[in-house]
Formats: sequence, C-alpha cells, structure tokens
Amino acid sequence: MHPSGLDKLSALRKKIERIQEGSLTGAPEVPVTLGAVAIDGTLPWGGLKRGGLHEIGGIGSAGFGFHAAVLGRAAGDKGRILWCQHGRWLRETGLPYGPGFAAFGLSMRQFLFVRAEKDKDVLWAMEEGLRMGGLSAVVGDGVAADFTATRRLQLAAETTATPAFILLPPRADRNTEPLSAALTRWRVHARSGGAMRWQLELRRCRGGAPGNWDVEWDEQALRFRLAEALGGRAAAG
Repeated sequence: MHPSGLDKLSALRKKIERIQEGSLTGAPEVPVTLGAVAIDGTLPWGGLKRGGLHEIGGIGSAGFGFHAAVLGRAAGDKGRILWCQHGRWLRETGLPYGPGFAAFGLSMRQFLFVRAEKDKDVLWAMEEGLRMGGLSAVVGDGVAADFTATRRLQLAAETTATPAFILLPPRADRNTEPLSAALTRWRVHARSGGAMRWQLELRRCRGGAPGNWDVEWDEQALRFRLAEALGGRAAAG
C-alpha cells in the first residue's frame, strides 16, 4: 500500500469517528435506485442493495461510465467515496478523469484515492473503508477477488450499509463466471447513439433473475432511463 494512501485512510477514519460517532442508528436501509422503474423493479431490493457488494465489468469507457453514474446515484454531490486502485491498473489506465464525473453529479473533491500493488492490499483497504462507516461508497478498481475475499467485503458492506463496487479487470470479465459472494454482477456494453448510452446485462442477482436493458443517462435528472432498441426516443423509465 502506498504510504500516502495509508495516511489518508487513517486520517479519514479518525475524522469520521469524531464527527459521526454513534450515527449508525438502524434506520431502514434505502437502496441505490437507478431511476428506471423497469430495472429497479426487477431487483429484489428495489434498486441496488446499499449494504452489498456489486461487480461491474465492461470495456473501456462503457463500464466506467455506467459505474460513475451509479456512484452519482449512491453519493449525490456531497458523499465521500473511497476509490482503491491496483497499481498495475493505474499504470495502464491512469486515475479516473475528473471532469468526466461532472456529468454524473460528482466532483473530484468527493474522492479519496488509495493505491496498492497487490490484490490483497486493495481488498484490505476496501474492507477497512467499509467497516469504518460514514462513506457513501467504496470502490475496488482493477482487482480480482475470490469467493472468500468477496464474502468478507459483502459482510463488511452489510455492517455499515455502505455499497461496495468492484470494477473487474478484463481478465476476470470473460464468459466464465468465477464464484463470488457479490449480490449482483453487471456487464456493460457500449451502445451506438451517444457516449452515455449502454446495454446493461445483469448476469447474476442474488434472489433475482438476470436481465438485459438498453439505457441512457439523463444528465439533467441524473438518472437512467430506458432507450428504444433502434435508437429512437427514450422510452418511459
């Protein structure tokens, strides 16, 4: 783990402990809705379970764009997000493009970036962030996790009702499905007709069924909406 990342994580933990001590009250958990009723209604929780681990796979900007949009739905414009990135993946893709977050209602000020050179260290940072609470989301970027690791992350997410997301590296996002404790696994495909239009493939959903949807991002309403298959007008959410 990069020393500066550890220092920032420690400082953030202390700040949250001071300001939000005792803030976990057992209030009903509110899901991270996507804004498209047809999709939210398919998921057992009425959206993505906030206290859960979700895996997202995709090629290039397609997967990243969908993920950024989901983070915007989860965190709004003030929530803090811990982004844990594998050093190898950082060298290949660089840090997320800051101005690109604006279209999803996010700013770089909301992010705390942690870099590590081993999968186990990225997963450790994610679990620490999830267990300390007070964050709007925790992200693992470019990390491969086995069933044991994903089970630990799932339990940590449940403890503080904090959504966790793993952005799967290409080698882990093939047709074969590795065993995972994540609640959902998504595959995102680019769709013609605009930079923020995707085909969403829900490959796995605990307690629910797989599905496919063509969607686009409504930059004004900050929500997803269904798109007609032939690229015409947007269908009703």
